[in-house]
Amino acid sequence: MSIKAFAPNTLSLAILVASSVMSGSAFAQLEEVVVTAQKRVESLQDTPLSIVAFSQSMLENQGIESLTDLAITAPSLQLYDFPTSTSNISLFLRGFGNTDSQTLTIDNPVGVYIDGVYIARTSGATINVLDLERVEILRGPQGTLFGRNSSAGAVSFVTRKPAEEFQGKVEVGVGEFGAWNAGATIDAPLTPTLRTKFSYDTSSIDGWVENKGPNPVVGQPSEDFYQKDQQGYRFAVSWDATENLTLDYSYDWSEIDSTAPYYQFNPAKREEKTTHLYTGSAYRYVLPESNTEQSGHNLSLSWALSDNLTLKSISSYREMDELAVQNWSSTLFFATAIDWSTEAYSQEFQLLGSAFDSKLDYIVGYYYFNEEGNKAEEQFTNGVSLSFDALAEPLASTSIGLGGNNLGIHTIDTDLTSQAVFAQGTYTPDVLGSRLSITGGVRYTEDERDASRGVDPSNPSVQFAPGKNDLDYNRVDYTFALDYGFTDDISGYARVATGYRAGGSGERTLNFSQTFDEEESISYELGLKSEFLERRLRVNAAVFMTDYDDLLLTISGQPPLFASFVENFNAGEASVDGFELDVIGMLGEATTISFNYTYLDTELKDVVVPGDSFLLGGPPASPEDLRGTDISGSTYIPFAPENAFSVALDHSWGLGNGSSLDFHLNYSWRDEAFSTASRKLPVDAIGLLGGRIALSGWQLGGTELKVAAWGKNLTDESEIVYDLSALGFQYNMPRMYGVDVTVAF
Repeated sequence: MSIKAFAPNTLSLAILVASSVMSGSAFAQLEEVVVTAQKRVESLQDTPLSIVAFSQSMLENQGIESLTDLAITAPSLQLYDFPTSTSNISLFLRGFGNTDSQTLTIDNPVGVYIDGVYIARTSGATINVLDLERVEILRGPQGTLFGRNSSAGAVSFVTRKPAEEFQGKVEVGVGEFGAWNAGATIDAPLTPTLRTKFSYDTSSIDGWVENKGPNPVVGQPSEDFYQKDQQGYRFAVSWDATENLTLDYSYDWSEIDSTAPYYQFNPAKREEKTTHLYTGSAYRYVLPESNTEQSGHNLSLSWALSDNLTLKSISSYREMDELAVQNWSSTLFFATAIDWSTEAYSQEFQLLGSAFDSKLDYIVGYYYFNEEGNKAEEQFTNGVSLSFDALAEPLASTSIGLGGNNLGIHTIDTDLTSQAVFAQGTYTPDVLGSRLSITGGVRYTEDERDASRGVDPSNPSVQFAPGKNDLDYNRVDYTFALDYGFTDDISGYARVATGYRAGGSGERTLNFSQTFDEEESISYELGLKSEFLERRLRVNAAVFMTDYDDLLLTISGQPPLFASFVENFNAGEASVDGFELDVIGMLGEATTISFNYTYLDTELKDVVVPGDSFLLGGPPASPEDLRGTDISGSTYIPFAPENAFSVALDHSWGLGNGSSLDFHLNYSWRDEAFSTASRKLPVDAIGLLGGRIALSGWQLGGTELKVAAWGKNLTDESEIVYDLSALGFQYNMPRMYGVDVTVAF
């Protein structure tokens, strides 16, 4: 693998950080970060796996509350708002993800977990996760312990458990674009063995693209683009039923009322007002609010059967409902309204133990997951009329009350069941000074998926015919790693791991019986975990090679005639070679600098158009036309920038009496990337500067006050972040700033 000319610059920065640290105080030490990437609590430095982790203090100092915030500081993680909704995001790790994340019949290769529970759909993923203890980003296939479709990696959120003492926190804030937020967390133990916690958060922001101008439509909403109102709460209880048995239960609920992202026709500069497709003057479009609601129950049990054996159970039930409306009339003469919902139940049993005088740590388990979903999608066009708004036509929709040249409604119903058994162990033999550890794991998975497509009898789709398919897969994945401690503070590891994403079908294919096979990945990784200068400098690095067989790609039909059709198929082989570097160091007692870098070199080959495809050039002129054509040279891996990095500086000035002035500055950069697999649709390289200044630890009558001023995109960068068929362009958000006040008691 070639790291090219960028690597010396990266290493130079790391050396600069190290040199600065060497001149720092001998007493300052980095905070130890614990993770549960191997389903047991251990130090980040002792885990033979490429991980970037954020502790509670790191999350608070950097203002990280959601997946969207994480992408700023973790360059291996890329994401964007799905084109139809600002509450649905598409995730990518090490260059691989899902560009069709609002589809029931396709799973996400980046697994998202909250307290060990798999979150199958990323609608609502922009909501703030309440009261976090830490976040772990597991890079590379996680096919053994996080095996539910985590072929590219996993993001694990861990919430704080109820505290043993009564305490609370209240936060309010205001910001640019009419933004405001308010939240509270209360820990209220009822007895020494029964503890409770309640958290609530609400926020609002006006749309930063104003939807104003002529074309008023009586009785139809015309909201601004990007506006969002969200609220959520979480109740948690922890009960030590006996000395050896603990039960943790939580219930969370959240709701987002939002409007879609804006796609402008003119790519020259960012527009903050809607414009007419042809004249470029102000124009007002019909745009109602979208609504996303989700909730979930989580019951976890931990039973210490003996000093060396623990039984754990994680049970979960989750619901998601979303109505998402998007109006692309300023670009594509097209609009959609999607009403969909899911119900998911999961059950996991884990048996964790140690044997042979603690030389062997092991876990065996069983996993069950079931998801049922249904969807009704309605599509509109104004391409056959004189109007410039697809949702403002006189023909009334029969479903949600919108007008338009109605193309009808097609429906999707799915039922997915997945079961797996798994085992993993780490053995440390009495050789080489007990510095060598050997880890091996295996998982057997069975997936079954039934899907059907229909039409609404009262308003049948004129594009999508009924159909159905049923699929079943079984798969064995494995992990093997060698970890050797050269010293107490420096270790190296070699790891090979496989991952798997279940097959499925595309919702908007011409023929619904057309399915795709499972996606398989295997990754080879060499890593270094190290700490220097009495734990004042931490340098972790990994070099990896990942190969994909039957990589799933999404290709959209060419506008305007076939813009509504989307095809999903296996693309033969893909590979990514890469390098990751995570450096953090202390420049004295009160100053910390960090640097995170990811390099990706991707390749696609054997991308052959399926035998019944027609999207690349319209319907085939003959049975031989576009059949079996290799399009590898014109196909791309989306959102896989060659270089991406983030750098952050934190400094704290002590003011006496326990108070301090805390300063945080961060900058993130990623290279140019591509929006979709089909056609060369680039999004701009972008660098974002952010900062935060906080007065912390100010004591007022038994309470602690914190006042923080923050800013995002401080240099007001303006770049294209999504290219929609070279006809519509989404820009990043303008500069934003605000103030937060927190009272803790």
